[in-house]
Amino acid sequence: MKVAITGASGHVGVALIEELTRRGHQVRALGFNDVDYFIKNNIEYVKGHVNDRASIEQLLTGCDALIHSAAVISINGGQGGHVRKVNVEGVRNVMQTALDLKIQRVVHISSIHAYDPLPKNDTLDETRNFVDDTAFAYDQSKRDGQLTVLEFVDKGLPALIVNPTSVTGQPENKLSLQGKAILDIYLGKIPAMFAGGYDWVDVRDVASSICNALTMGRVGENYLLSGKYYTMKEIVAIVSEVKGKKIRVANVPVWLVQMGLPFVKLQSLITGKAPLYTNESIEILLHGNSKISHEKAKLELNHNPRSFNETITDLVAWFKVNGYIK
Repeated sequence: MKVAITGASGHVGVALIEELTRRGHQVRALGFNDVDYFIKNNIEYVKGHVNDRASIEQLLTGCDALIHSAAVISINGGQGGHVRKVNVEGVRNVMQTALDLKIQRVVHISSIHAYDPLPKNDTLDETRNFVDDTAFAYDQSKRDGQLTVLEFVDKGLPALIVNPTSVTGQPENKLSLQGKAILDIYLGKIPAMFAGGYDWVDVRDVASSICNALTMGRVGENYLLSGKYYTMKEIVAIVSEVKGKKIRVANVPVWLVQMGLPFVKLQSLITGKAPLYTNESIEILLHGNSKISHEKAKLELNHNPRSFNETITDLVAWFKVNGYIK
């Protein structure tokens, strides 16, 4: 196939390019500002934006399939409407164009954040309720983007949806939030943590299952691409094991972390850098569901996540090769 990818310079996008190329597919990537990766690796690309019809027509013309990976990931609110513009309105533009150009297969990458994580100790599968309108802006946008895709399925678009959990591992282009978190733990830059956790999945396993969805799975269905739930304490223990040296991180009550939010926000405003953590990131770790099932994806997409020890071992090796760890 010739496969178009939006968001192709992102974490999942880079892994998709590697996996599609390994399988013998041709790739055409959509890039907005960050096209250096495509130039460096001799990848065919279109420079444009998901909200621009002409860009998407140029991307899709002559392609058999589309993987829609582009999204704004936010743990800091709706960013003045930007999150919704890309994650909902952009989805509508992309899906309408794919329908008009009669693309043969569309895989839309949504997120586990589209679903209500509570109760956190009850199994979460594809039958779980979506988040409601009290949820964070990002979560609502992923819900509404997913529902938008289903609107186009009803119009005849041959699309299916995947919902990854917290994606981690190599390869990376620019450090993802999760990659930076693992690197900071390894380097001892995380002084304290609180009781909380999340479901983590290797980016290579996510990419493999998405590529499988080009020929497997059912139109109109969605599939949870989860890995396994780990507490932050367990993550530190795994990184320590890979490092071969115990990493000491103090355990503190969550209220103490929350008290630091105004200072973290002020530091972000002064430095112009993203905040170290936000209220959203605290809530995500506190309420992350511990029993996310990928049984449906295993049966229909051959989703087979590797151990997190392997993910961290390979990621640390990648950090060393690429100069993040001296």
